[in-house]
Amino acid sequence: GYRQAWADAQDYMEKWARYEADHKAGKNPNAPKRDLKLETLAGVLNGEIIVHMHCYRADDMGTMLDVMKEFDYQIGSFHHAVESYKIADRLAENNVCSSMWADWWGFKMEAYDGIKENIPMVHQANACAIVHSDSDTGIQRLNQEAAKAWADGKRVGIDISQADAWQWLSANPAKSLGIFDKTGSLEVGKNADVV
Repeated sequence: GYRQAWADAQDYMEKWARYEADHKAGKNPNAPKRDLKLETLAGVLNGEIIVHMHCYRADDMGTMLDVMKEFDYQIGSFHHAVESYKIADRLAENNVCSSMWADWWGFKMEAYDGIKENIPMVHQANACAIVHSDSDTGIQRLNQEAAKAWADGKRVGIDISQADAWQWLSANPAKSLGIFDKTGSLEVGKNADVV
């Protein structure tokens, strides 16, 4: 289904490209029918839209990395991603971030094989690790969520400085959104809110 949707989007882009070329050449072509779903997917293929994907398991993330390569688009981040530690090397290799909970796992089948050391293990593999939460209270205390993940890593011998761990809340989310040139680190010319 995913592959067919991307193939349909490629066809949609080709129809519009032919239409625009014919129109510029002075011909009077009929415009293809607009399809908002395919237009959105075409935006991804054109690099105008970065994909953020809800995906828990390593095998599913691996499949989506293969599809990403086949159709030449970029995934910005896998969200929830409780098994990212299993494919952290592939995430790093493909410049894909992983937005993860500090310690939510095991609450349903696709979250069963998560571990508390997920975030530090992804970071240790030089992949883009992000601390996130979809809890209305957890999201207000992401610094505490990051501290839990940092401490869990430290307990198993993954030594990450607190300054480096702070990237999980600043630089890495900005990278995943494609706005690191504007924010996410304290540099001259960037937008910054510092307390």
